[in-house]
Amino acid sequence: MSRAAAAVLAVVLLTAMHAVAAWTYFPDADGLRLTHDAFGWIASIAAVAGTLLGVAAFAKGDHLRRVWSLLAAGAAFLLVGTALRSVWTHVAPGASFVDSPLIIPRFVAVMAANVCATWALILLATTYRRSGLRPEPSTGAVALWIAVSVVAVLLGARQLSMDAGKLSGVASTFSALTNMASTVADTVTIILIVPILRTAFLLRGGRLAWAWWALGLSGAVWLVYDGREFLAAACPSSTLALELLRTLRTPGLALMGLAGFLQSEALREPEPAVQVPPAPAAP
Repeated sequence: MSRAAAAVLAVVLLTAMHAVAAWTYFPDADGLRLTHDAFGWIASIAAVAGTLLGVAAFAKGDHLRRVWSLLAAGAAFLLVGTALRSVWTHVAPGASFVDSPLIIPRFVAVMAANVCATWALILLATTYRRSGLRPEPSTGAVALWIAVSVVAVLLGARQLSMDAGKLSGVASTFSALTNMASTVADTVTIILIVPILRTAFLLRGGRLAWAWWALGLSGAVWLVYDGREFLAAACPSSTLALELLRTLRTPGLALMGLAGFLQSEALREPEPAVQVPPAPAAP
């Protein structure tokens, strides 16, 4: 198995393990709390480690090094957000994070993370356009981009309307603003990623595009995670569905790290083949 395939499998297994653990512990509140906390740490650290590999794949001054530096900064801010939530989880078990004094620092961390990630994709998309590397759009590509963008905007608008109704009181307002910032950034990610994917695919025969596929899938997962409350409400067992949807935070983070790892692998020099000397001729 190649290193890239092993990394993809690791993300799939990590996601499955989180979902199985949440299913197993449900409805034990303490078990669910510790499960989400543990997998949040694992996925957050994986995101930082993977994006740093993406940074290291390029030399100083390279344009894509700037892009991956922003993505790594975003992953680091999300790790800070995970740490803040984890502290409250252990200091006040069972208490809602909305009641935590750490909600404002977490809002700042999540806002910074989303600004960095969105800035990175905007920088990449505009550079492709200005450099002339962006191919002429085809009918199929435009149709796909419109369809994906419409779905993203509809999901984002639905979640934004729900969060806007919670803008009351300091704690609830900052909680809602945190969710709204994430929703807007995830929607922008989906809209920008389609033209980036097409350009990357044409430039490197699809090898480089895998990194952007992972990043785009991460944005899609985050968008579903943002809308977990109204999506869970549509399920027969809404409480269980909500806990399972919470596990999407793991692939949302881990896929960002996977994207950095795949970027590094796409540029890694292949190992030279071992030359086997021919057998000596028979006397």
